[in-house]
Amino acid sequence: MNAPVVLFVYNRPLHTEKTLEALMQNDLADKSDLFIFCDGIKENATKEQIEEVEQVKKNIRKKKWCKTVTIVERSQNLGLAKSVISGVSEILNKYKKIIVLEDDIVTNKNFLRFMNFGLESYKENKSVYGISGYCFPYSGKIKDDTFFLPIMSSWGYSTWLDRWDKIEFNGQLLLEIVNSKSLSKKINFGKLNFYNMLRDQVCGNNNSWAIRFYVTMYLNNGYFLYPKYSLLKNIGFDGTGVNCHSDPEDNSSKSYKEYIEFSFQKVEIKLKRKIVNKFKNEGKSFKKGFYKSIKITLKRIFPYSFIYFFKRK
Repeated sequence: MNAPVVLFVYNRPLHTEKTLEALMQNDLADKSDLFIFCDGIKENATKEQIEEVEQVKKNIRKKKWCKTVTIVERSQNLGLAKSVISGVSEILNKYKKIIVLEDDIVTNKNFLRFMNFGLESYKENKSVYGISGYCFPYSGKIKDDTFFLPIMSSWGYSTWLDRWDKIEFNGQLLLEIVNSKSLSKKINFGKLNFYNMLRDQVCGNNNSWAIRFYVTMYLNNGYFLYPKYSLLKNIGFDGTGVNCHSDPEDNSSKSYKEYIEFSFQKVEIKLKRKIVNKFKNEGKSFKKGFYKSIKITLKRIFPYSFIYFFKRK
């Protein structure tokens, strides 16, 4: 049985429609159940913002995007973090596995196939916390079609109930554990300061659910499975997003492929030093422009006040 697909939407009708059109073209779309969670309108929303939200609700009803389409409209505005946590938890409690998208993620036709392949192949191995449809930009070449990294990505991913249930969403508790074990530097990845982001989440400077997922995964020695090339691209960095702003230097889709053949073969669950270092040491051995590009990309995957990653010590 294919995993259900969950899509979180709010106020971007054009992005949402492009996301759904691409999803509909996936090989397994006609065999997958789709759940769309629409966040509620903010209390201080303008007339224009209200119209955008209402247009999203119209757009998601235009077609039968997948085998079945279930729409959940929130009566209140939860915000992205609460909406994701509650929506993912709800579907996982029923189906035990899930594929998650947001309203600005355009997927290629292999995306659902890769997600379901990963979910089936690694369901019994508790060290694998999820499967990513995205691949960070990298320099040089990677021979492996798939590989593991000790960091997660929240762009087009899949996971299981028993992994999700391990996630500690109490940031304060996570921070106390990290400090008590003297892991403030070890949870960082190369020059990416995840510790500062966790601290900022606790202080209320950001509301990232993804940082809490990552730190929990790190504490449990978990991995994420990645494809050699991105099976998706983010089209939301045009200034229309609530959590993402316009960026003329966007090249986060550098490794995206409209279509590419993959050898869907289960690989040994281990970290390959050369591959990990390719991403981990990008600020040390790669050109400045490349380092900047991966900073921009990670800013989007772990949104909210990303400046703290690099400017705080």
